[in-house]
Amino acid sequence: MALARASQGLAQPTPPAVARALAAYANTKDTARLPDGRSLHLVCMGRGSPVVILSAGGGDWSVDWYKVQPKVAEKTRACAWDRPGFGLSSPTSPPEMADKRTTDLQAALKADGIKGPYIVVGHSLGGLESLLLKDREPRRVVGMVLVDPSYPGQLDALGRTAPSEYAYVISHPDSRIAYDRTCAAGVRAGTIWPGKPDPSGCLSLRRPAVFPPELRDALDKADFQAGPNNYAAYLETDASYDDSDFLRQDFRVAIKLDRNYRDMPLIVLTAGEDYTLPPDAPAEAAAERPKRHAQWLRAHDDLAALSTRGVNRVVSGTPHYIHLYRPQVVIDAIDEVVKEARAAKR
Repeated sequence: MALARASQGLAQPTPPAVARALAAYANTKDTARLPDGRSLHLVCMGRGSPVVILSAGGGDWSVDWYKVQPKVAEKTRACAWDRPGFGLSSPTSPPEMADKRTTDLQAALKADGIKGPYIVVGHSLGGLESLLLKDREPRRVVGMVLVDPSYPGQLDALGRTAPSEYAYVISHPDSRIAYDRTCAAGVRAGTIWPGKPDPSGCLSLRRPAVFPPELRDALDKADFQAGPNNYAAYLETDASYDDSDFLRQDFRVAIKLDRNYRDMPLIVLTAGEDYTLPPDAPAEAAAERPKRHAQWLRAHDDLAALSTRGVNRVVSGTPHYIHLYRPQVVIDAIDEVVKEARAAKR
């Protein structure tokens, strides 16, 4: 399930060192209260400037950075956050698009007194919020690392570049969408709730077996104390992040044709391993893979070109979750950008 994607790359069973690292994401010390009363969960580590802001991919949350954040925090302050409806952040109904999520992030940073300067780091969909935060806070955002990022207008570009693959993706929605929405309907109806039968496992979606007790307890508190509608909203948010209609609009709201980040330090890390289509995909969709992958590389080159100092580095032999499979590559890129930003400030 999408809500358990942060468990990718974790070992089974969980070694003690990993359990300790994961338990840190149960800490609510830095959780911010937003103007409308919702909470946005942040986990901050370390001290120093600039502050590294870590945005996870779609369907993921702060815990996804457990291999990267503690190492970055040895040299500067690093804060990971949970989008509304993920991790320990309050959900919204309907789920927010990237522009509203960025507004929430800005409000949370202000509430916590985290004034910057910032290095923004975004994986996959987190690239959208990283771009938008730079657009809105051009002086405070002094560096950027994008980890196999999504890009503005991505689904529209797929439709133009690989129409057969696009048609296949649109006509074959992920099965977890229906599962999440069925669970949400059961929760709202009162037939699924703690103490009642849950044969489909709807109440355990956000609790992979690798999570330590501290993290499971924190999720229990976030999920169930506010009542059934709250947990149902979490499930509906997860479903949205697998819905092509939601994602198409999400990619569109991040479009800005005149972006120019001048000479800001900027590193794009591109996964060397392309994803594969399911076996039942039509042959014409599979035949479009080279064109679609070439478009992915061009889009990452374009993101790097937003700055005169930007660079796109292909990380060979690595899938989409570079920060879980090759965390040192991401740590080194962040360290490089932090050093460049500090040097520019002198």
